[in-house]
Amino acid sequence: MLLRRRFTSLQSQSESIASITCGRIIMRAGRLVSVEQHWLRSPVSIAQVWWESNHGRLRGDECLLDYHVPRGLPSFMTLDYIRSGSETSYRTFIGACHVLNEIARLRRADAIVAHVTNVRISDRLLERLSWQRHQEHWRGRHYIRRFYDGYPRLPKSYCEA
Repeated sequence: MLLRRRFTSLQSQSESIASITCGRIIMRAGRLVSVEQHWLRSPVSIAQVWWESNHGRLRGDECLLDYHVPRGLPSFMTLDYIRSGSETSYRTFIGACHVLNEIARLRRADAIVAHVTNVRISDRLLERLSWQRHQEHWRGRHYIRRFYDGYPRLPKSYCEA
């Protein structure tokens, strides 16, 4: 069985976190629990989304955010999947987004891309988080978070486990 490496400090373990090409951010109660390294990207299926929304909800104030770096495109990151429960607070969700931005800074990524399928994630919220519509001629809602003008500061309250 492949072991997952876990990192709990963005400051002291920044080089290791920057080297992750496939990972998961785990936030609980508005604080970073860990960043896990996954060895393979796990594609998300409609069946998985249905099952988790009906039977596999997270309990408590927790948010999981999966991302990867596409092979051959090291200056981009892809936000693959966000998993949360009915008790997940806005602070915990936003904290996961801030941590993803910080990982992009550590990797010196130019942008993060996402295909947003959940209608509860509004265009207004994405714009507030500096995401822009991308590839509008494609089916679905495609967004990009560009960092050409620099990276946002990570609030210290989200940093340590």
